[in-house]
Amino acid sequence: MAIFNKIVLCATTTQLIAGVWRLGNLQSSHEFSSDPKGYEAFVRFLAQHDNTRLYMLVDAVEEDYQQDYLPHTRGSARREMLARKLNHGYRNATFKAAHFIERQKDKRKDDRFIYVALTKSDFLQPWMQAIAAQRMPLAGVYLLSMMSELLLQRMKLKAPHILLSERLNSGLRQTYFHHGRLLISRSAPVSPAMQERMAYFYLAETEKTRLYLISQRLVMRDTPIKMVLADVDETSRQICRNISQEQNLECVSEDLKVLAKSLGLNPALLTRHPELMHMHLLATGELPVNLAPASYTKHYQVGNVARAIHLASVLTLLGGFVAATYIGQQAAQTLQQTREAGQETRMQEQKYREVAKNFPQTPIPSTDLRAAVETSRQLESYRQTPEVAMQALSEVLQAQPDMQIHRMRWLNTPDITIRDDKTEGVSAAPAQTVPTDAQLSDTSQLHQLVFVEGEVAGFNGDYRAALVRVNQLAEKLRSLPQVAWVEVLQEPVNVSSYSRLQGSTTDAVSAVSMAADFKLKFILRPTEGAP
Repeated sequence: MAIFNKIVLCATTTQLIAGVWRLGNLQSSHEFSSDPKGYEAFVRFLAQHDNTRLYMLVDAVEEDYQQDYLPHTRGSARREMLARKLNHGYRNATFKAAHFIERQKDKRKDDRFIYVALTKSDFLQPWMQAIAAQRMPLAGVYLLSMMSELLLQRMKLKAPHILLSERLNSGLRQTYFHHGRLLISRSAPVSPAMQERMAYFYLAETEKTRLYLISQRLVMRDTPIKMVLADVDETSRQICRNISQEQNLECVSEDLKVLAKSLGLNPALLTRHPELMHMHLLATGELPVNLAPASYTKHYQVGNVARAIHLASVLTLLGGFVAATYIGQQAAQTLQQTREAGQETRMQEQKYREVAKNFPQTPIPSTDLRAAVETSRQLESYRQTPEVAMQALSEVLQAQPDMQIHRMRWLNTPDITIRDDKTEGVSAAPAQTVPTDAQLSDTSQLHQLVFVEGEVAGFNGDYRAALVRVNQLAEKLRSLPQVAWVEVLQEPVNVSSYSRLQGSTTDAVSAVSMAADFKLKFILRPTEGAP
């Protein structure tokens, strides 16, 4: 499937190498010459791998590297600053980029960048046109020298100054690293005359690179540089010894076949195409900085959006399936538990019926017992005592000790218009008034109704004073918070049929035998929770 495949290309001025990777393993490699036949074969190759992601490596002499320091910025400000710098330095270059190296540790803490560009890309255009014609998703264009930094990391070589020399089909490439970071790289073609004098060629090109580093003030004349020769044959060891003797440099030889085997790449393929090592690192490792403008990678970006949508759809479908499975399992468990509970209930009912057969017969039906219990509970809720009424009456009598109580009747009734049935020795009482309070008029609840009979002690015949005392008693009852309503049913007046309209001071003796009787009625406020 194309989604699991990658095609890595490596373009030089004379040829194009193409490798197909699937899940990190090289499946096949192809070589196309830079001529019309090679371009046609490349188009047919792309047609066989439709919609497969492409990664283009470039190995050319026309490369430029410039080091620069910029104020530390982020986001759009950094992008705009780098775009201005690149357009100013490489106005006519199509493929260019800025590679971040590090942030300085001085007071300003500037950002250190390397500007890289292909100053001449005519040899690359036929391949790019074929890719655009097939609408292939091109991820980017990368310099092969940028992959040398990752190659150095895989070799696990560390030194402040390293010069990596690689023998490729395009020639000898030498890349300078400062503390593992690439600063410059140059490629020198190998002429046919130099094929038999490779040792001298290495020495000459190494001296040129060293002088260039000194001229760019990247190293001093006495700076110790570690030379690393990465090759696939045994001649690199002898060349390394010659360089150590002639240039007085520390030189080590690294066999790329051993490294290729550890990375899962067939070492035999490096004999013909050493660039496959860099292509394999690109297919399985991190991507370096991309030199291609957005117009070349638009199909890749659209493909990324489509893949993201497809992935989101698959994850949503998978999540729905998992959720449906979980809910189905929960429903099945609930149904099983319901069935088990039903079976357990039926078993308990069967056991109860078997035990109930031995129960003794009750003389009273269970329905009557239930009604009796409910009636008892209702009567219990209606239980009231005259304690509150007696407390209220006692509180007002403490302020009026001359009021003597002969009789008190307490009722708990929904009818507040009920009359006192004890009328012996009492004159006909006037018609009772009815409270207008809606709470007291509610016949759905019980009210504490109290009748009080008494007399004014020490009465000397002054009915007016006795009437005042009775009214004071009634007012004090009304002022109590637990009393809702008070009415004077009988006032202390002279009701004797023997009294005359005229009299004198000699009548005082007969007045002593008279009594100032009174009768009150008051209703207590309903208590909270009362029925």
